[in-house]
Amino acid sequence: MFSNSSTSILIKFTEHYALIHGRIVFPLTILGILSSIVTIIVLNRKHFQTPTNLILQHVAFFDTIVLISYNIFSLYFYIIHDPNPFVGQSIFWPRFAIIHSNIGLTAHTIALWLTCLLAIIRYVIISKPKQISVNSTHVTILIWIVVFTICLLMIPNYLSWSVVTHPAHQYYPHVYSENSTEIIHWVSAVTGGRLEKMSFAILALCFKIIPVFILIVFSILLILNIRHARRLHERLSRRYPSVSSSSSRLKRELRTTTMLVFITLFTVLVEFPQGLFLIAACIDKHFFKLYSQLGDLWDITSIGSSFITFIMYCLMSQQFRIEMYQIILPKCFTKNINQLNTKNNQSSISITLKQKGTGTNTMLLTQVPTPIPEDL
Repeated sequence: MFSNSSTSILIKFTEHYALIHGRIVFPLTILGILSSIVTIIVLNRKHFQTPTNLILQHVAFFDTIVLISYNIFSLYFYIIHDPNPFVGQSIFWPRFAIIHSNIGLTAHTIALWLTCLLAIIRYVIISKPKQISVNSTHVTILIWIVVFTICLLMIPNYLSWSVVTHPAHQYYPHVYSENSTEIIHWVSAVTGGRLEKMSFAILALCFKIIPVFILIVFSILLILNIRHARRLHERLSRRYPSVSSSSSRLKRELRTTTMLVFITLFTVLVEFPQGLFLIAACIDKHFFKLYSQLGDLWDITSIGSSFITFIMYCLMSQQFRIEMYQIILPKCFTKNINQLNTKNNQSSISITLKQKGTGTNTMLLTQVPTPIPEDL
């Protein structure tokens, strides 16, 4: 257990950080909303409509819900008012704080479990491509099952919190005297211990520990599959030199899997410390107070995870960058990008035709086929 001195240092740090938290988070949420919207639009294009990209699109959608809710919350509770704004305010904003907490936790948990679903389906696709077929219909059904299950598990948390009214001097005796008529609307657990403990157990197990465990297991399995595929490709390229010249699809599959592994591992880094604190809080309530004190840090790491995902898309997928440029930049700038992309497609087609031909230098002309939907 932490000592009293370290706990007091942590409390002072969180109190000082709360003064600047809103000014840091508010612009970050705006950038996160814009990047998530761009991701949804790009992944909704016809040549990106694959089962994997469908999950990524829904992850971005639920991240957007979290970011919009937190944007409004940070603007009012951290910028317009100080971090303790309940004194003298209407009862609407404490109620909004409860709604924001429930919506944010629900959407964030759905996005977390969709990331687990993404890791599982990606492992199935690359490890058993012939035995199991996964299409967009299957993925859509699984997504709705995840959404419905999470909303069902959140019911105890929905019922656990309400707004109560007390004299302001009970919470801020150093500011308000006992004769003060100021009242405070405060968020409090009003349903009793049993439902609160049930909600806390669901939060610890189903929303943190189990999904983190799934992500760790399937990240390891995906890494092992990547290593196996690379070793197999190296052996085949030594025996058959033509394999190395026609392995663009394999490289793209490995790149996509590597990108998804990075996304899942970063999600583990964000969620795993919270899971440890919640496990410790089940044993000692002192750790739950520490967990609550670190709430602003948990929030900013969760918000930052959406940026990491967007950066990974931009760094590791040329097609994603091209589509993003076409959405953001004016048409006069995207003409050169389209011409370059068309030339690359035509050159790859001509190389393939030359390999299949008789070895002559005759130029083969063909119409560029409609692009097949592919993962990032």
